[in-house]
Amino acid sequence: MRAAPDRWLAIGVPVVAGLAILAAAALLLPGPLEVLHVERRARPPIVVSVAVPPPARPTPVIPLDRPPPLPAIAAQIATADAATLAALTQRLIDAGEKVTTLQVAYDLAAAGRGAVALAYLAARPDGASAASWPLRMDLLAKTGRKDEAAALLARTVEGRGEVPAPAIVAAAYGLDRPDLLVRAAQAGAIPRPDAALTLDLVQRLEQRKRYDLIAVLDRVGSDWRAKDPWTAIRVAQARGDRAGALAAAGMLPSAQVEAAREAILAQAGDKAGLRAQVMARAGASGADLPMLAERLLALGARDDATALLMRASATGGTDRAAARRLLYLLGPRPDARDLAWLRQRTLSGDADEQRQWLSAYAERDRPAEALAFLGRHPLADRNETLLTRLTLANAAGDGAGARAVLARLLDGRALSVDQLRAASGATPRRVDPAQAAALARARIAAEIAFPRDRIDLAWSAWNGGDAARTIALLRDHLGDHPNDVAAIRLMADAQAKANGAGAARPWLERALAATPEAGRARAELLDRLGRGREAVAMVEALRDADPADRTLANLHARLLIAQGQPGRARMVLAQ
Repeated sequence: MRAAPDRWLAIGVPVVAGLAILAAAALLLPGPLEVLHVERRARPPIVVSVAVPPPARPTPVIPLDRPPPLPAIAAQIATADAATLAALTQRLIDAGEKVTTLQVAYDLAAAGRGAVALAYLAARPDGASAASWPLRMDLLAKTGRKDEAAALLARTVEGRGEVPAPAIVAAAYGLDRPDLLVRAAQAGAIPRPDAALTLDLVQRLEQRKRYDLIAVLDRVGSDWRAKDPWTAIRVAQARGDRAGALAAAGMLPSAQVEAAREAILAQAGDKAGLRAQVMARAGASGADLPMLAERLLALGARDDATALLMRASATGGTDRAAARRLLYLLGPRPDARDLAWLRQRTLSGDADEQRQWLSAYAERDRPAEALAFLGRHPLADRNETLLTRLTLANAAGDGAGARAVLARLLDGRALSVDQLRAASGATPRRVDPAQAAALARARIAAEIAFPRDRIDLAWSAWNGGDAARTIALLRDHLGDHPNDVAAIRLMADAQAKANGAGAARPWLERALAATPEAGRARAELLDRLGRGREAVAMVEALRDADPADRTLANLHARLLIAQGQPGRARMVLAQ
């Protein structure tokens, strides 16, 4: 019987001892509150820089790791008023309990009782401490009392207090009051804002047109203009600071500097400054002179624009855009200075360039002066120049000069079809017959003959006694103009001289067939064909219609003499 109790003791004693050890270990473990406090102390302090603006959605001011409320006050957080909570807090503190005004205020804010929290802080002697300042600002804003929040911020920024600078910056941005941040920097409530914060404040103040505060910020902030030259330009222009705007433009990328400076001067209406700016740009290597010339024209500086276009046209012909624009500006009658430039320009470049500029000059100077200059030019004897000189001589009324130039063109040199047409169109009014014949022969050879070129040459050959040449030219002419009565009659005369009267008769009959039935020419043809009586009858009929026509009377008398009737002929002439 004794063995059984001993066996149970052997089993129970170890069990009881183990349970006792576990209980002791549980008592030695830290409680949740102790662990929470240790974790909070282990965390590094949060440092907020005032160098940059806070985030658009600031972090909550109520710490998530605040100590849990004491049981004695926890039950009152949700329902008690501010005065009750303030009195209870004071009794607990007096009793040595670890409770603080800030902790209770945080608990009220977390419970959604912002207005009570504000009243509670106002009732507590330490409720206006620097530590509670962020919470008060947050609660005022959340309860719609932004004017009070702004007033609190304004009072805070007036002097150097204990409120941390990051909290002031965050509050000012939360209230969208950049002006108060400027006052804070001015009063030393926050350190000097760096360039990024200063620029952000400037941009916000510019939107409000608070240029007076931007001027203050220039003194108490950092240099922000290099970070945003365009904002600097706008601010300077709004303040009427043209020099400042131009200086800010110099901070832009190099490709934008000149255009920005011109825009600044244009807005200020400073045409003289704009002109100086454009001319300075024109002096740079590789400047776009035609573009700058247009800018000067827009400013009314026509002479400067012309000078730039002359520089741009120092090379190349008149077919380039700059040269075309220049010639347009010079107009049809440039002044003496521009004409002198044109004359000088015709002497540089290759032959084709000189020819183009010679033509442009000749169109703009007085014909006599241009004719004299072209006659002295190194290209004076080139076909194109000779044609220009021919045109100028005609325009100047210099017939002798025109015939002299035409003689040079017809000295046997090769002329293109276009040049031959140009020479024919510029033929002097009183052209030498030999020159006219030479031009006609040249046109015939180039297959651009005028309608009367061959007949004119035929008459020249006939007048020169060359019947064979006359016949050859008339054959070609009559091939194109078979009913030309004058040409047919000339052919009859040439055939009679070269081959006898028999060879002329077919041509006379052809001329008669192509001649109107009544007329002096028909009467003469009838006489030459031996049909004298018909000829006399036709002339008499013509005289009856026009008795005063002495040419008909003379023809009548000649026909009567040919018919052997000299008496009647004398009577006709005596009438």
